[in-house]
Amino acid sequence: MRAELVEKLLVKIMAWSPDEISKERPLLQALANLKYDEYQQFAPGTRFIESLIKWLDQFEKPEEKKVAYSFIINHLIFISNEQISHLVNITFSDKVNPILIKKTASRLDISQYHVRKIVCSKEYKEIVRRSLFIGVSDGAKIDLFRRSNSAISNEQVFPSYYISVEKAGDMIKELNREYKGKFSTIFLLDDFTASGKSYFRMENGQPAGKIHKFLISLFNNDANNLFRILIDSNEKLNIHIIFYLATHEALYAIEEAFTSFLMTQPNKENITFSIDAIQIIEKNISDDVKAQTDFINLISSQKYFDNSIVDVHYKKGNHKKPYLGFNECALPLILNHNSPNNSLPILWFPEDSICVGLFPRITRHKDE
Repeated sequence: MRAELVEKLLVKIMAWSPDEISKERPLLQALANLKYDEYQQFAPGTRFIESLIKWLDQFEKPEEKKVAYSFIINHLIFISNEQISHLVNITFSDKVNPILIKKTASRLDISQYHVRKIVCSKEYKEIVRRSLFIGVSDGAKIDLFRRSNSAISNEQVFPSYYISVEKAGDMIKELNREYKGKFSTIFLLDDFTASGKSYFRMENGQPAGKIHKFLISLFNNDANNLFRILIDSNEKLNIHIIFYLATHEALYAIEEAFTSFLMTQPNKENITFSIDAIQIIEKNISDDVKAQTDFINLISSQKYFDNSIVDVHYKKGNHKKPYLGFNECALPLILNHNSPNNSLPILWFPEDSICVGLFPRITRHKDE
């Protein structure tokens, strides 16, 4: 779509004056060029401003269009690929290395602030090598994480927690070329969580989720347990879960669920764990969204909410106010590769909805 036509359509939809055009046009062009055009789920040939025109046009009244436009300009948070890559690149230095330094300091019985002495020690090198890094999903960008940290070898990194017996054996074999024993520290990495429910939740009275599956595989009594191949059950094990982006609520929910699970395990005294995020999404962000009463009233109306998104997966979270997103997280957040369902549905309704999303989402789950 030519720029001139795009501008004419936008001016017509918004009924802007010349002064408003001169103010809004450069702002939209900057947002599109710097970030929004890189959204990966736009239809072929579509870019941000084209999507914005289609999105705004579905609101019937001029005042509704203005409310919707104002929300996008003032409250939308778009996380670009460059920003995610930056978070991945600093994960080792900001979160992983301090943990390894503290563990080494404890072994050496010295202050953790003697950093140079610690990182030059053979104990530190062994602790680093005996750390296992696992991507919980493809969003973990474990390949980028590995390439950004020369201290980590390929033989201690795996893109998922489904590891074959052969691969587990090879990893231990490579480890034993340098150090006798097995892995003593596990880092679970992933990109984003807003509710924590996809990682650890109660479902029909039973725990479920990605991290729960990992823990089950770790603690079951199967002789062929893959993690028993990788980990010495008689040695203390440190598990650290690190997200690149997360809300406080999600971190707390996962920590609480993890603690409850460990209380049921016979060897819980040999396990320590921590949960953290590189960038924490503060609660005031969703609180601010909820405070935008004109916009909330708009998106909660039957005209602009498609109840078909409330499927069995959506109902695993709070859904009395489904227009606030999965588990009512009320986030104005878009990730460059896809829109999280914890964000406001008006932002991500898929193409087949009665209401079009500004950044249409590709769903991973389908109802049976």
